[in-house]
Amino acid sequence: MALLTAEVTWLRWLLADFGVSITTPTLVLSDSTGAISVARDPVKHELTKHIGVDAFYACAQVQAQVVAL
Repeated sequence: MALLTAEVTWLRWLLADFGVSITTPTLVLSDSTGAISVARDPVKHELTKHIGVDAFYACAQVQAQVVAL
């Protein structure tokens, strides 16, 4: 999910460089309920230490309303 979020962020920046304004968050569909719950919940979970950077990035982009899950 973090890789897809990074790609969506890059594409949004590219579109902004071309003058296309995007005001709504980009919808990201995922069938991983664990990834969705970690991305939506800003609380650091004890079981997600090994994916801390990816989880933080995805969570930050959800809170910044760049992507919507």
